[in-house]
Amino acid sequence: MGQKESQLPDEEVARLSTETHFTPEEISQWYKGFIRDCPSGRFTIAEFQQIAQSFFPNGNAENFSRFVFNAVDVGPDASLGFEGFIKFLSLASRGTVEDKERWAFHLRDVDHSGFITKENLRLIDDATFSMIADHVPLPNDEDTAEKRSEKVFNLMDTDKNGRVDVNEFIAACNKDEDIVKALSLQDTVQ
Repeated sequence: MGQKESQLPDEEVARLSTETHFTPEEISQWYKGFIRDCPSGRFTIAEFQQIAQSFFPNGNAENFSRFVFNAVDVGPDASLGFEGFIKFLSLASRGTVEDKERWAFHLRDVDHSGFITKENLRLIDDATFSMIADHVPLPNDEDTAEKRSEKVFNLMDTDKNGRVDVNEFIAACNKDEDIVKALSLQDTVQ
């Protein structure tokens, strides 16, 4: 692997600029920082877990980090290159509301089945609760992972078929402020 060049070729900068919400200058700056922090040119889950753990020193960020990594464009070696990193950063920082809702759905579709189940939500909520420990006060009907996933799932599963597809998820997010509030805790952690 070794040290990567600290500058992307102009054609890569131009392509990434058209595929993201960043200017060519911003792409170049992000690349320099990425290579400085990840000289191998790849960002591993272990490195991501370290960063997440530094934000939540009293919690356990390991499982949540795995779910986030599962939802981004990682390579076959389970690491994230600059392209996946900059596309995720673009979506998270400058994407449309619908883009962010689609990503939030993808994060919760942990088995990539195209649906979210109550179990999917519980897994994400368990991971989130482990990470944030007791630092975020929650209402009584959301103070455990089980309660939160049950509440949110019941609000989203409008046709009561036991699964939520991406359109149902987006419609629920756009229609019900309670769902947005319930999901926002996790989205601020991401």
